[in-house]
Amino acid sequence: MQYKRILECLLASGAMLLSSQSAFAQLAPQPDAQKADSADKNDLNVVVVTANRVRSNAQTTAVALDVYKGTALADAGVSNVQALQTIDPSINVTSSTGAAYVAVRGVASTDTTETGDPAVPIARDGFFTNRSFSIASSMYDIERVEVLKGPQGTLFGRNSTGGLINIITAKPGETLGGYLSTDVGNYNAVNLEGAVNVPLSDKVQMRFSAVDRHHTGYRHLSGINGSGDDEGTKSARLQFAFQPVAGFQGLVSYQKDKTDAIGDVTKVAPVGVLTPVGDAKTFPGWAPTATKLDGERLRWEFSYDRLPWDLTLTYAGGIDRQDYHHETDATGPSYPAARQFIQNESPDTRNHEIRISTPLKNSVTWQAGYFYFHETNLINSGVANLAMDAGVPTDYAYTYGIKFDYVIKTKTQGLFSQVGWSLTDALKLTIGGRYSRDEKLRTGQARLLLGALVSPYIGAPAIITAGDGQMKESKPTYQLGLDWTLTPQNFLYVKYATGYKSGGFNSNGSAVSVPYDAETLKALEFGSKNSLWDRRIKLNVALFHQNYQNYQASQFSDALSSGTGVFNIGKATIKGLETELVATVPEVARFDLNTTLLNTRFGGGISATEGSSPAVSRDISGHALPNAPKFVMTAGVQKNFDVAGGDLMARLSAKYSGAFYYTVFNDQDTRSPAYTTVNALLSYRRDGSSWEFQSYVNNLTDKVVLANAQRNYTSVINTLQFQPPRTFGVRARYSF
Repeated sequence: MQYKRILECLLASGAMLLSSQSAFAQLAPQPDAQKADSADKNDLNVVVVTANRVRSNAQTTAVALDVYKGTALADAGVSNVQALQTIDPSINVTSSTGAAYVAVRGVASTDTTETGDPAVPIARDGFFTNRSFSIASSMYDIERVEVLKGPQGTLFGRNSTGGLINIITAKPGETLGGYLSTDVGNYNAVNLEGAVNVPLSDKVQMRFSAVDRHHTGYRHLSGINGSGDDEGTKSARLQFAFQPVAGFQGLVSYQKDKTDAIGDVTKVAPVGVLTPVGDAKTFPGWAPTATKLDGERLRWEFSYDRLPWDLTLTYAGGIDRQDYHHETDATGPSYPAARQFIQNESPDTRNHEIRISTPLKNSVTWQAGYFYFHETNLINSGVANLAMDAGVPTDYAYTYGIKFDYVIKTKTQGLFSQVGWSLTDALKLTIGGRYSRDEKLRTGQARLLLGALVSPYIGAPAIITAGDGQMKESKPTYQLGLDWTLTPQNFLYVKYATGYKSGGFNSNGSAVSVPYDAETLKALEFGSKNSLWDRRIKLNVALFHQNYQNYQASQFSDALSSGTGVFNIGKATIKGLETELVATVPEVARFDLNTTLLNTRFGGGISATEGSSPAVSRDISGHALPNAPKFVMTAGVQKNFDVAGGDLMARLSAKYSGAFYYTVFNDQDTRSPAYTTVNALLSYRRDGSSWEFQSYVNNLTDKVVLANAQRNYTSVINTLQFQPPRTFGVRARYSF
């Protein structure tokens, strides 16, 4: 009978997810999700996290972090990292025509080129990738997402100066079952998701999950009569967990990703001119946009906990291959042709980590390990002309004005260790350190055809410039912390941590590579985590002060032959306060209120050169850091009602963000105004039923919110991007 039910579950999943691609870590079998949810329904303090690389209670972990369970993310309509900022006040995500980057506490990296590294990396089950191409396809069948704030360079490394977003997928469990979910909404949205968990034996478990997400474009592009800001994503994941002998646990996971869409598009405005946001749904376009991705990732993790002295040895590794093709509109008034920037990248990423650790219950805990990261990326990109304007010579139609052919190899190695010493039953000292070594090597060339870029140079010969560049550097980072468990419900901590993000090199294709140095961060943080009123109220507070050195900013440089690149411009300070309040009032409702208060400033005597013509050196002393609103708040209220023999849940949530800038120059035309968005959700489940039905509205007031604003002096335009408009729909979920 059990095998018959297994077959029925597999057939049901296959029928629901037929349009998804077929495919192939918490290593122990996971408990049944519904049982876990019912066990902690009224307890706000049992969330388990791995912020210290071991499983621990979030309320007694000396890290400022936000944790979101998979079901809560699904209810909020969060299916990618960009949407995560709608519910988390500490995150600011900036769109960048297919290469979004994340800021936490004002710390971000705007260098999304092949030589750049994120300041807030995104790890999927501990696997790091430099390129965020396939991140949108990983936010399904999620156990939880952890947002770690402040430098995480000791245990996690890989440039995590601002923080870390850790996406943790649901793992194979011991219970036969799964779920199917269908979501239908405006903009022709049809989203299918599901998973099936099968215990193949008492020692082997399997989990298969898949997603298929589609909606038409939020924007209409007149002129080419096209659309943009759409979605077309498919992904599937197959995992096997096994425990062949006592003490040994293993996991092997394979994921296949496909994206075929237009992708995000930009609205064009006069360069340097304050342009009202106005209509964000219809605006001109001159060249089509396209986004295609074909990726696969294989990951494995093995651990053995029967070593002498109760030590646990863990080895994790993986391979991630992506084939990314992206076309964006690069038309501007400086040349009489419609043209595209065509981006082709094929990153191949390898991660390996070996770690040894003691049990967490010991009075002295210790863990140490070695981390290895390697990425080889093939670049085949450039600016290509399409049709020429009427009356203009067609010599350069369908011709690259500039073409980049590069191979870049990035390697990181790290040795790390962290020791915890319980000085008393309530007082614990933590000391950690890491030594990182980064290498980047680029070979290849750029081919510049001036006549295809600037009309007075028609007939000029091509210019070939070597793109060779090399960077080697190393840096120690460390952490010193003290935490105090006043009572089982009150926890205090203080820590001092340093972070390091490697440097790099850049060029605009007509000049040799120009290096920039690593940036560092020193952070002091005080935190308090509290449970009140029989654990029905959670109140967490974090106060922090961070010193930024060698800030990497995008600016103009004569060394790049009148081009724009990334350079170090000096120091900055970041001061802030974060609060989290969650309260369940019996017979009334559940309330949550999260806030982030930031004060960011560049130091004195700092200038940066803007890429205008002629170039202008501008004093940015005292300017606010980009992507750092002074105040952000998210709030929500959730009420449950007994209706028709079932439970009706109503939730209303909102986010307020103060104004902020997208560049170090703090110009009004690259400023995001303050905004407020509101989301609403109704959910109904009949008692004893396996079905749950929801209706939702996101961005209820259809607020126009910027996602990016930049001056582009190459095309002599301003480019604007936007967050999603009002979306609504209905969702059905069947659990079996």
